[in-house]
Amino acid sequence: MRQLKERNRCNRSVRHLKIQGKIWLKNLKSGLDLIRESQVRGTRNNFLHDGSFHEAVAPVLAVAQCFCLMPVSGISAPTYRGLSFSRRSWRFWYSSLYLCSTSVDLAFSIRRVAHSVLDVRSVEPIVFHVSILIASWQFLNLAELWPGLMRHWAAVERRLPGYSSCLQRARPARRLKMVAFVLLAVSLMEHLLSIISVVYYDFCPRRKDPVESYLHGTSAQLFEVFPYSNWLAWLGKIQNVLLTFGWSYMDIFLMMLGMGLSEMLARLNRSLEQQVRQPMPEAYWTWSRTLYRSIVELIREVDDAVSGIMLISF
Repeated sequence: MRQLKERNRCNRSVRHLKIQGKIWLKNLKSGLDLIRESQVRGTRNNFLHDGSFHEAVAPVLAVAQCFCLMPVSGISAPTYRGLSFSRRSWRFWYSSLYLCSTSVDLAFSIRRVAHSVLDVRSVEPIVFHVSILIASWQFLNLAELWPGLMRHWAAVERRLPGYSSCLQRARPARRLKMVAFVLLAVSLMEHLLSIISVVYYDFCPRRKDPVESYLHGTSAQLFEVFPYSNWLAWLGKIQNVLLTFGWSYMDIFLMMLGMGLSEMLARLNRSLEQQVRQPMPEAYWTWSRTLYRSIVELIREVDDAVSGIMLISF
């Protein structure tokens, strides 16, 4: 009798554990389903680079557009097919407004030089403004050519030997981003240090407040015509920041193009090194020669497109 009671008690405990286990598994399954529904499933494209120059240079162009340069649309598109240029886009009008403000600032600088002693220090702002004005105009023209240029670039890239691993495909983009970030950071540091040196070591201040004295000196060409005001001083400073960025960005942009073109030649060179000691058919060497000529033609097209920027940079 006692054994029967103990067996019934064990059976009830087992049934209770089974019921609780089913409830726990059901709750666990519903929780996992909620987590699965709330997350976006990752695909292979989320973890791989395509190794294209369009993908690598997109962040650099995005920074340029923040400072009124390269008003081309679709730089964040997955492929070059998303690129476009329109004179009706806000990017174009944004860049055009920047060109107009730079021209007005140049006119005030010329007026100041005309009413002062002509020397190297007084002519320097005119050279600075003229250089950035021409470079900004060249960037505006380049934006119109950029979709077609990237189309030709992508056509040559498709004919190049493929990368052997995912790390090699990601290396060009990482390299371009690292170089651009370092150079932009150094330029920003140099500009900030120059501001600090002028604000705290101004031996002949124009105003009592050191910040106002710095702003007055930055836009002195404006305040020879208009009375000093903080809002006009800050507008002049914003214009100065845009000009200073354009001055540094010219060199960085040309370096990005040079790195992209050299990567093409390096990929072809790696393929030749792998086959140099093997008996290859004549068709392989014909293909290599034709591909090399395609890269050279692309270099000439890029050179024609950026020759004005290159001249101002030098």
